[in-house]
Amino acid sequence: MLKADVEVDRREFTLRATIEVAPGQRLALFGPSGAGKTTLLEAIAGLVQPARGTITLAGQVLTSTVRPAVSVPAWSRQVGLLRQDPGLFPHLSVRDNLAYARSVDPAGPELAELAAALGIDGLLKAMPARLSGGQQHRVALGRLLLARCRALLLDEPYSGLDAALRRSLTALVVAMVADRGVPAVLVAHELADAQAFAHRMAVLDRGTMLQVGGPDEVVRRPASRRVAELVGYLGFVPVTEGPAAGLTAGIHPDRVVTGADAARGVVLTGTLAACRPSGAGWEADLALDGAAVTVRLAERPVTDGGQLTVTATDPPLFGPDGAAAAPGRAPDTPAAGSPSP
Repeated sequence: MLKADVEVDRREFTLRATIEVAPGQRLALFGPSGAGKTTLLEAIAGLVQPARGTITLAGQVLTSTVRPAVSVPAWSRQVGLLRQDPGLFPHLSVRDNLAYARSVDPAGPELAELAAALGIDGLLKAMPARLSGGQQHRVALGRLLLARCRALLLDEPYSGLDAALRRSLTALVVAMVADRGVPAVLVAHELADAQAFAHRMAVLDRGTMLQVGGPDEVVRRPASRRVAELVGYLGFVPVTEGPAAGLTAGIHPDRVVTGADAARGVVLTGTLAACRPSGAGWEADLALDGAAVTVRLAERPVTDGGQLTVTATDPPLFGPDGAAAAPGRAPDTPAAGSPSP
């Protein structure tokens, strides 16, 4: 079990974070740039000293500011940290880069089996300069796994790679974490990367952990309007009638259907301000009375300037302070904007 309950003073804010990751589990730290995600990884790895708090791994205290203070050096923690830069040794072959992690036989079966699993078994004699970005990341991941670390920390290691390669490497890491039974923590600022990786997701913003839960729970039931903004809600509509009057409904572009269906959620009617292709569907900007939302639809809606009615299915509600008001909408509650037909 990896546990961290720390405070790290930064110039802009103080990071306050508490996490627990069991062996074989995966936690994603999600949030905007500068939220403190990397700082937390560096504290766990022993590269940053917390002002206050404790970090333990498999029952061993790695960091403690309680007297007598403990600070195990980074090189003795058996914690693997993989960053955006693969950090390969340019003068060593792929085989020697892999074997450098610990005293593993460069010609032995362990290295050969892992190289085959990573799809780099045909590159063992190659030098890093001759590898593609994806191949370099696979070598760096292999080196980390051969080190037999007790925990894996991944700091946006696939940033800049294409989406298909990110999915492939993420699936590989997920399988390896399950096979090795080690706790793993991924820093991500792309929601899709966090969701593809994690059992649980922690949302950070300016050093504060806003919500921790399953990836689906965090997106569908954000604990606050700020969490909703971070996980992709692109419109907030005031409720003017019914039991939820005075609250605000969060509108996620992917949780919208065409037409009026009050039994499923909040009905919105407004003017189509703009429309553009989005993947296999369409993304539309809808201007309401005093609000604006963005929605994604399967089919091209009416022409720009026309009226469009959609239903936001089971949207979260937020109070005036921005906190979630209830685990779902109040029944039979229309939202503001233009009245539904």
